[in-house]
Order: sequence, then structure tokens, then C-alpha cells
Amino acid sequence: MAEAPIPVRIPALEWRAPALLWVPVGLALSIGWPAPLFSSDPSLRQLALVGGASVFALAMTGLWLRWMIRGAPRARRVIVRHIVVWGAIASTLAPFLLTMVAAPPTPSGAVSGPTFGAIVSMVPLSLLLGLPAALVSGSIFALVALIHPAHVVQR
Repeated sequence: MAEAPIPVRIPALEWRAPALLWVPVGLALSIGWPAPLFSSDPSLRQLALVGGASVFALAMTGLWLRWMIRGAPRARRVIVRHIVVWGAIASTLAPFLLTMVAAPPTPSGAVSGPTFGAIVSMVPLSLLLGLPAALVSGSIFALVALIHPAHVVQR
């Protein structure tokens, strides 16, 4: 009884062809999916789009560096992990950045916004909202923009 050939190795992921079409579609879907959730408030929609775009810019830069150093990833989870890690960093910093934007310092140098303790107490809520969004966005991008090529088999 002849058995199926054993794959030599797991092939690296490749961009879905044509890449000039599928990569922007993947980016648009993964960055833009939270926007319909904020249809009633345009400022929150804009904040979600800017936050998603900045997370993807950082994640794609880190992914590009990893690609140059170690080669193409072999699993979609590597792509998702990069996006989730940068999403966690952005979610952690979001309350601090939003407080600086919402309450700029007065001419005397005093800040009239919430205290540092109040800002730190918002970090868990920010992570609770940001991490699932980053996970969904990373999964959408990895599924739309990347494919597994045919397995290499030993003969």
C-alpha cells in the first residue's frame, strides 16, 4: 500500500496575486471594519480609523523588518501576532495620548485634565476594547492578503 508523500517543509506565505489589488483590499477591510460601529459619532469613527491605520503602519514596519531578517513567515499567526502586539501597545498608550489631546496644557503650564491615576485606570478598558479589534483586524488582513502556496512534496 503506497502512502502519501511527506511534505519536505512548510512553504512560506505569499501575497495573494495580484498583490496590487489584494493588499490594499486587505488593508481597507481590516482597518475599516470598526467604522460602521461608530456610525452615529463621526469623531469616534475618525478616531477608530486613525488608530487602526497607525497600528497597521507600525505592525507592517515590524513585519517588514522580520521578513528581511528571517524570511517570509510560514503561518498566518505570525502576521496576526505582529498586529495584536502593536494593537496592545497602542491600546495601552491611547488613554495617555487622548488625554494630552483633549486637555492641552494652559499657558501657565498646568494641565486641567484628569489626574494620572484616573488615566491609568482607563488602560484596562482600553485594552479590553483594543485587543479584540486588533485580533479581528489582523485575522482579516492575513486571510485576505496572504495565501499558502502549494505544498512541496518529496518524491
